[in-house]
Amino acid sequence: MNVRAHLKILPLVRAAAAVAVACAALTPVGCGGASPAQLTHDQLIDPLTCKTCHPTQYQDWAGSMHAYAADDPVFQAMNQRAAVGTFCLNCHAPIAVRESLTDGTNIGALARPVKGVTCYFCHSIESVAGTHNDPLVLATDDSLFGPFGDPVAGSPHRIGYSRLLDGTTTDSADACGSCHDIQNLQGAHVERTFEEWQATTLAIPPAGESCAQCHMVASDGAVSTTAPNKIRRVHNHGFPAVDLAIGDFPPTDPQNDVTPQNLAQKTAAQAFLDTTVQQTLCLNPDTNRLQLTLDNVAASGHSWPSGATPDRRVWVELTAYAAGAVIYASGNTVDLPGFPSALPLEDSSPDPDLWLIRDCLFDSSGNQVTLFWEAATIGARNQLPGLLVQNVNDPSTYQTHMMKEFPDASRTASLPATPDHVTVSIHLQAIGDDVLDSLVASGDLDPSIPPQIARYQLGGSGALDWTPTAPKVFHAPDPTSGAVMTCVTTGTYKSNTTLTTSHARCKP
Repeated sequence: MNVRAHLKILPLVRAAAAVAVACAALTPVGCGGASPAQLTHDQLIDPLTCKTCHPTQYQDWAGSMHAYAADDPVFQAMNQRAAVGTFCLNCHAPIAVRESLTDGTNIGALARPVKGVTCYFCHSIESVAGTHNDPLVLATDDSLFGPFGDPVAGSPHRIGYSRLLDGTTTDSADACGSCHDIQNLQGAHVERTFEEWQATTLAIPPAGESCAQCHMVASDGAVSTTAPNKIRRVHNHGFPAVDLAIGDFPPTDPQNDVTPQNLAQKTAAQAFLDTTVQQTLCLNPDTNRLQLTLDNVAASGHSWPSGATPDRRVWVELTAYAAGAVIYASGNTVDLPGFPSALPLEDSSPDPDLWLIRDCLFDSSGNQVTLFWEAATIGARNQLPGLLVQNVNDPSTYQTHMMKEFPDASRTASLPATPDHVTVSIHLQAIGDDVLDSLVASGDLDPSIPPQIARYQLGGSGALDWTPTAPKVFHAPDPTSGAVMTCVTTGTYKSNTTLTTSHARCKP
């Protein structure tokens, strides 16, 4: 089962001029021909060279966060503040590191061809020598690899098949996971997407699913202008997820005629997120408390949120009404009389029931810290887990759930009145205000940047409207007391769980 198969993600904007680029642009080492001259190493590492024969793939990539990886001002501020040499550039500008063009301090001066995660870097992967911090081994003879076992003759570079570049195989996750899994210099596992995937049923062949099967939407088309009539299953190189570029990207450049793709980035990311989390809300008549269950249904190849989880901030906004009046609220992002905002963080928030999903970081003395390179340990994790089992008769299938009561039973007995209407929304901020504020305060980040950071309110399955007479209302027993609860779900599961949020406040 492809957990993203039902998505209808809008294609990235493609400039007509890019599609019409002729192979002759590479003369005398151009596309096609019986015995084309081979491209040089310097030509191969430049994505603009790839554009000539692969205009569609180039255009997707050029507006992606992979292309943007070294341009991101927050990344640049973190890299400057952390002062860890090439540690971060190993994944954000890996060719610049491997070509000995940077010591980690000259990001702004790097030439465009070696910025970001480039075509050459991914397609020259020969083997993987570890699980994190970019242990990728690249070919030394400028061979490039892809997912096809029958490459077309006439390519201007060496080409071959590799399971590491074949998204239909779980082996390909090893290539992606090497940079999407990071341990900092103190050994703290600050990004764990690959490890999370390895713990799910999607990592088990032959029925498993790789990263590409969710993050590289497939369609039928030509791979290269060398064989325009050879139609294959090709993949979009936009890689939508959470982060978005700030300012026009790709940037205006006389050599780069690709239209900035910021809107396409945001549209694809929002479509992804809108289907990620299923909600089930139940009212327990005995306790007069609400039970909210969140279920990771469409990002089940890893936990959610994932990636830079020390920076991610996800929180629940829940508001209960009786006869049109607000009787209870938690996590509100607008000013309701008597109800504070969800932010700041849970430790300092006046909202006692705030459900905030994030990583809690601690130094070697157990003191909470803000920035990922300062961490020696990670606190108890409260991400929504990935899919362990695909079997509706196995209780482990439902361990992608987490549940929280509102109000929390340890704090108060019940709601002040019985609600007749409850709304729930899930919010995601790519980088937390506390992280951004720290970078601004140190002078490493321009204060104009934080308001432009990606922020989402999840729609679709990420928004819920509960009433006791809703069209999809159903009744289910409370797993502890057996009381018959009135429930509404944004999905199809009608099972509750005793799993709870792992912590309400950060603890080492």
